Amino acid sequence: MPLGKVVFKPGINRETTSYGNDGGWFDSSLIRFRKGRPEKMGGWSKLSTGAVQGQPRSLNTWVALDSSKYMGVGTESKMYIEEGGTYNDITPIRATGTLAANPFTTGSAGSGTVTVTAAAHGAATGDFVTFSGGATTDGVTAAQLNLEFEITLVDNNSYTVATAGSASSGSTAGGGSAVVAAYQISVGLSTYVQGTGFGAGLWGGTTSVFSQTTLATDVNNSATSVVLTSASNFEAAADTLNGAITIVSVTLIVDDASSFPEQGTVLIGSEKIGYTVKTATTFTGLTRGADGTTIAAGADGVAVTFVGLIQIEDELIQYTGKSSNTLDAGVVRGVRGTTAAAHTAGVNISEANDFIGWGEAGGTTSASGSQLRLWNQDTWGEDLIFNSFDGAGYYWDKDLGVAARSSILSAQTGASSTPGQIRQIMVSGSDRHVIAFGCTPYGSTNQDLLQIRWSNQEDPFNWTPTAINTSGDQRLSSGSEIIRAIKTRAEILIWTDVSLHSMRFVGPPLTFGFSLLANGTSLISPNAVVSVDDKVFWMARENFYVYTGKVENVPCTVLRYVFDDINLAQKYKFFAASNRMFNEVIWFYVSSTATEIDRYAKFNYVEGTWDIGVLSRTAWIDYGINDFPRAAGTDSGSNYIYNHEFGTTADGAAMTSFIESSDFDLDPAGEKFMFLNRMIPDIDIATSSSATVDYILKTRDYPGDTLATNSTNAISSTTQQAFLRARARQAAIRIQSSAADVAWTLGDLRLEARPDGER
Repeated sequence: MPLGKVVFKPGINRETTSYGNDGGWFDSSLIRFRKGRPEKMGGWSKLSTGAVQGQPRSLNTWVALDSSKYMGVGTESKMYIEEGGTYNDITPIRATGTLAANPFTTGSAGSGTVTVTAAAHGAATGDFVTFSGGATTDGVTAAQLNLEFEITLVDNNSYTVATAGSASSGSTAGGGSAVVAAYQISVGLSTYVQGTGFGAGLWGGTTSVFSQTTLATDVNNSATSVVLTSASNFEAAADTLNGAITIVSVTLIVDDASSFPEQGTVLIGSEKIGYTVKTATTFTGLTRGADGTTIAAGADGVAVTFVGLIQIEDELIQYTGKSSNTLDAGVVRGVRGTTAAAHTAGVNISEANDFIGWGEAGGTTSASGSQLRLWNQDTWGEDLIFNSFDGAGYYWDKDLGVAARSSILSAQTGASSTPGQIRQIMVSGSDRHVIAFGCTPYGSTNQDLLQIRWSNQEDPFNWTPTAINTSGDQRLSSGSEIIRAIKTRAEILIWTDVSLHSMRFVGPPLTFGFSLLANGTSLISPNAVVSVDDKVFWMARENFYVYTGKVENVPCTVLRYVFDDINLAQKYKFFAASNRMFNEVIWFYVSSTATEIDRYAKFNYVEGTWDIGVLSRTAWIDYGINDFPRAAGTDSGSNYIYNHEFGTTADGAAMTSFIESSDFDLDPAGEKFMFLNRMIPDIDIATSSSATVDYILKTRDYPGDTLATNSTNAISSTTQQAFLRARARQAAIRIQSSAADVAWTLGDLRLEARPDGER
């Protein structure tokens, strides 16, 4: 047979089998389609040789009036301002105080470990502290002590730090009487841990493995004890605090936690505290002030009591103590929105300590400390306003310089009624309001995940509504929590867990108007949405969507490939990014066998093509004030920011990119074998005439067979033809480059094939 052109349809298609996708591309990595042609993606290079502490999940760039360029970088551990390739730590300080005299005690002789005595420090392992005013102690010099350290918790009144010094004698106290400790806000988590609370599970409540029994005697609606047939399997525990706690403590230490369940709620004084992680003596993943109680300090030695919960018919009852068959201590009737009622002997009783239901505080999930730390950033002129997911709002003042720490919004001059907890903070467009989504309502201390509040116009610190300002609020009526808000053309889009809303500036007296755009849609994660070229694209649980004034499905040829292979437990890591120079939207996600982002799906919204690949990135910001997109990733165990679409290498190393076709055969019926004996390539290799790209021929006889590599030919831009010797019923072609400095664009391939018999 004469030479024949083999033409493949643009885009990767995984909605059918390789054999069923006749004339198409089936697999790829680190390529793109441009004008219908596959080509290698651009490479990347480190922005700076310096790494950051923690995995970046948020990037934001802006230009000051003096033309200085800044980038905010938020990780689970730190908040940075990058300028000129230098990362400046602006992480807020939560507490500063002078320690008791001689707070440092050295370890063994020769060791650099120092134990720090700090009553009710409120810190947890992994938090950061900076000392000043300390004196040389047992050979560990003042210069080695007066630095920033990462804390390893001992108890609520002490912790250890690792200095660069070396103790002379060991076990020696010192430091003097002027040691000041400045504690940064507690670090977040680098991975998501499922929480509890309304909105975190099924409406109406769920229980995990639970105990059941029956009511032994009648109970009227005012009874303060409940007699059971047996209470032996119902949870009850009590112990005492080993070290005082403060209102900001994120760890509880007791003498012995062995009798407490693995997760639940404890009572200290009048404060309920939820926890999700327990060790032999420690509770972490705390929800301070659970069930609407007030966060308070607790002294060393005070009682810590487990709060049990049972369900009798439609009523939930709390208790803190029991005998052999009676719940008789701390009984509170009709908790979490239920109503105290009379119950007849013999009805079923279920343990409900893992219950999630209507009336359970919406903030339970968000405030638990079990969330992956996500940051939200926006600029107020030259300054930066930001918050961590469900945390307080903070402000960085450019005029104070990059060496200055940010500080909490409520501490700014003129601050009034700033929200204590905020799911997301944003600066609106030309109307200049600061908006808090999923925040504490005005006059309240409990977070409402459907509440929206905004500051006075042109005043980011005044949140008190009056008749002469524009500060105000609005509560959405659909769903149980706000997932994300994003600015787009002339409006702000807001996703709840079940719906999409529009928020528009309308001026006084309402300030903002709200409308419901769509029901039955949501985001798979807060960062899985991006606005680009007057369009908003997002990833839901089952599909990709676009908003252009109306909500539409995005036709997707890799839908099953993506959604059948995602790790939903780590969905909060998923994020969307834009690459405007190539008309692309990219969704980075965690595959089913991974725990960190390892894959992407990329959509060219002008040409309508999809491609897929393997790339570990945790945050991305499109080009704008900078010449290239920037992205965060972890290489060689450290966290870096990279310029993307930069060069042709993976930060100087070889960058493997490929595209592989679906199977093709000689006749429509697939009956005949074919003999392939010659190939004429068509490829543009831009880097040099000597650079090569591998053309790999794969063959098989049946769709159920494994594709086997038949031949590999190194093709340069001057290669005229390559000879093959392959006999098969089906064949596929793979174009791959693995050299360090290669850029290529694929043209049309021609193959010479002839029939070579039937079955």
